[in-house]
Amino acid sequence: MGYRTNAAKLDFSEILSEEVEAELKEAAVVSMGTEVSELDLINIKDLCDQVLSLSEYRAQLYDYLKSRMNTVAPNLTAIVGELVGARLIAHGGVEGCKCGCVLQSCVWC
Repeated sequence: MGYRTNAAKLDFSEILSEEVEAELKEAAVVSMGTEVSELDLINIKDLCDQVLSLSEYRAQLYDYLKSRMNTVAPNLTAIVGELVGARLIAHGGVEGCKCGCVLQSCVWC
């Protein structure tokens, strides 16, 4: 959006619901805050780009973790899920999980 004066003429329908978009535009019109400097606006946009990049990277890491956990420890993954299973393995190591959860033919898991 950039400056708040741009809010009234921009279309946010792709990312916001109609109700939230209307509230945003109203708040931008009645806002009494100070104007954002050009340098601040550049820094804000850079930060937004970094947040989006990190969010995409996190999604990629989760997909990788899910794939690896289903390969390495399918029984443990089925019982506790990918994240908890990965944390258990990270905490105890594979040797600590030789309880059978890592093995596909585990009887009690």
